[in-house]
Amino acid sequence: MKPAHSQQSRSWLWALAATLFVLGFVYAPNFRDLSWYWFSDPNYSHGPLVVPIAAIIVWRRLSTSREKPTPNASATNYWGWACLAVVLALRVIAYERDMQWSENATIVPAIACLTWIFGGWPLLRLAWPAIAFVLFMFPLPPSINNLISLPLQDIATVGSCFLLQLSGIWVVQQGNTIQLMTNAHEMERLEVAAACNGLSMLMTLAATVTATIIVIPLPTWKRITILVSAVPIALVSNILRIVATGWCYCYIPGPAAKDWAHDIAGWLMMPLALLLIGLELRILSWLVPKENTSEDEQRVIVPALIERKK
Repeated sequence: MKPAHSQQSRSWLWALAATLFVLGFVYAPNFRDLSWYWFSDPNYSHGPLVVPIAAIIVWRRLSTSREKPTPNASATNYWGWACLAVVLALRVIAYERDMQWSENATIVPAIACLTWIFGGWPLLRLAWPAIAFVLFMFPLPPSINNLISLPLQDIATVGSCFLLQLSGIWVVQQGNTIQLMTNAHEMERLEVAAACNGLSMLMTLAATVTATIIVIPLPTWKRITILVSAVPIALVSNILRIVATGWCYCYIPGPAAKDWAHDIAGWLMMPLALLLIGLELRILSWLVPKENTSEDEQRVIVPALIERKK
């Protein structure tokens, strides 16, 4: 006779597999739309990596946590099933009103509901950072995308002109176009197009930094500092990319060399940004040395020191 817990685990796995199959079938059109963005829009080329990274985050948090969640009795979690039904109803409403972004976004609460149903609150508490990380696979709503793109494009143009002038190159800014003088005393036109506004760099770097601060144990203040600094670091990396392209326009003749320089500068953006993040971590560690005592130890040691001084 098979043990009761073995039968319960097997039924739990079958119920989970069936639910995932049904939801995968229901959300198949949404994933098809998302894959179109991932492979056609360079701003969201990191999309296919989001789910594997989220899985790594869950595995990391489960392996380092003292609390080990156990399979939940999914048939009795009525509140979880009710919340999942509400999420699917909201998806239907968004579909009927042609609200594509909202419809796609219901994937995240649906995953949260499944986690709650089949793992209970302990698993949901551990997995919520990975579930929130799934948001990076969605493109920004068009209104927010347009609101961010134009200012980023202007900042990239102004900053690039300033650094090019600082390096001794004669440049003139005309809108989002940079006119620069080459060594052959010819005018070259460097256009900071919409694709060069740095949004792709910002989204990819934000996803990378978020995954890093979730996986690596860091103090809360340091996590917040690194996450906030991702925005200026992305802007600086994009500006340096445009400046490097301008230098190549100035010193390297021929259209083939210019295209090569543009591609190489684009490839070096992410390594440069990660290098700046690493440099920031070193500076923060230097400014605020790591304390050897834990918070619980400090609660005991600090009052004792104060009492000794008295």
